[in-house]
Amino acid sequence: MAGASYYLGQKLYSEYDHEWKYPHSDPKRVRYTEVLLPPNAPPEYANRQTLWNAVDAAEKSRTAQTARRFTIALPKELTFEQNLALIRDYCAKQFVDKGMICDLYYHDSGNGNPHVHLMLTMRAMDENGRWLPKTKTAYVLDENGQRIRGTNGKWLRERMDTVDWNDQKYAEIWRHEWEVAQNNALEASGRTERIDMRSYERQGITDLEPQIHLGPEAAALERKGIPTTRGRRNREIKHVNALIRGLQKTIAALGEWLRNIRETLLQHEIITNPDNFNLGEVLLSYLELRKADREFWDHRAQTKASLKDLQAILNAISFLKERELDTVHSLGEYLSRTDAHMNELRKEVRGKEQRIRDIDALLNADKTVHDLQPVYSEYSYIRWKSAKERFATAHADELEQYMKAQRLLHKFGLSHPIDRKTLRAEKTRLEQEIDALRPEVDAVQAVLDELKTVRYWVRKVIPDALPGRAENGKSSLYETMETAQNTKEQLELLDRIAEQVSVPCQETVPFEICRQHNTVL
Repeated sequence: MAGASYYLGQKLYSEYDHEWKYPHSDPKRVRYTEVLLPPNAPPEYANRQTLWNAVDAAEKSRTAQTARRFTIALPKELTFEQNLALIRDYCAKQFVDKGMICDLYYHDSGNGNPHVHLMLTMRAMDENGRWLPKTKTAYVLDENGQRIRGTNGKWLRERMDTVDWNDQKYAEIWRHEWEVAQNNALEASGRTERIDMRSYERQGITDLEPQIHLGPEAAALERKGIPTTRGRRNREIKHVNALIRGLQKTIAALGEWLRNIRETLLQHEIITNPDNFNLGEVLLSYLELRKADREFWDHRAQTKASLKDLQAILNAISFLKERELDTVHSLGEYLSRTDAHMNELRKEVRGKEQRIRDIDALLNADKTVHDLQPVYSEYSYIRWKSAKERFATAHADELEQYMKAQRLLHKFGLSHPIDRKTLRAEKTRLEQEIDALRPEVDAVQAVLDELKTVRYWVRKVIPDALPGRAENGKSSLYETMETAQNTKEQLELLDRIAEQVSVPCQETVPFEICRQHNTVL
């Protein structure tokens, strides 16, 4: 009843405790509430005060669990009406249709964090709306289906749940179904965002770092344009992740380029060892083609165009020479080294970011223990069992936060109070080390950008050598159009040159113009 009062933002009367439960929360955040009933539930249970008093009355044990609670984040990309329809449909299919009563509270304070709180009943009901037992006993049977006697000579019996709502498997099922429901709603509304319930680790994404939770205070400050430490850390994580994604995409594209150029060069009989073929010669051959095509241009235009091409191609050749990337083989080795280096960077960043998240969690846990210590001490000093239970119910959230914080400190071998100064100093050092990695990542990005320029010029000579590949293995529309355009330009270029000068087919000379084959050898 205390939980329902808190979510509702209004006082409710508990017949179990014979007292009013007060919410101690802002009722303005409550946008919508509803009690969803299965067909066999009494209609008066649509009143939550009646419902939860009936639930309390049905329990005989002082330690009985009376409800299951959920807090579910709603996609902020959807409107209030769309989110309400989404969550009502989800609750109906996952809970109400199975016989549970669902008490729904839609909260939205206008801060970009719409969410719902759900309270579900634990007992099933018969067709007349009467509560059924949570468990029943049954004889223990052997592999032949025969009853087994215990050491006292009596038949062994075991307790069994009458419903499977408490099975651990539903934690995964309900999360997955919420993921599917959200994505369907986002798609229906024309949004491109998608939800994945799995962590980066479960998705197999080991190179990207998850962002840290801002919390209500930091989120409010960030919305007002006031930078916070957590907000700055999230922006840094976004920056590093964006760089890593860009580098991965570029490395993959260059690797595909390397494979395709080798396959294309193998098709030319004049190439005896494609791995040692000089890429600089490919670029210079383009200059020769353009020079022959411009033979009858006026001198000024010919010089201007040639200088422009020459500067770009010489820059590319110089770039390859400086890094000894003048052959297919050396380029392949460079890509392998770069990929390995990026893996090491990802591991280093990932480890430091994880430690920063651990430090933040420990600092928050220590603060929680400090703030809630009076509540826990008061709870510990109560000796009367009934009074202790009433206090635990009234302060359930605070006691749960306190114990959770204590468990986290214990997990890291710490106890309150922790050395906050040392942890903050370690966090600052780790943040500085991550910042120091940025220039190195940017430098690798600059090198890969230069290699993409080389790719552009090589495709002018061998259009089919460097096709990009989409994720489905097919050529993208952009790559197909670029290849076709390069091929068309090259054929038109060869035709124009052939009209100006007659050149015999030289099968043994690299990159001579062969009119018979209408290609570049």
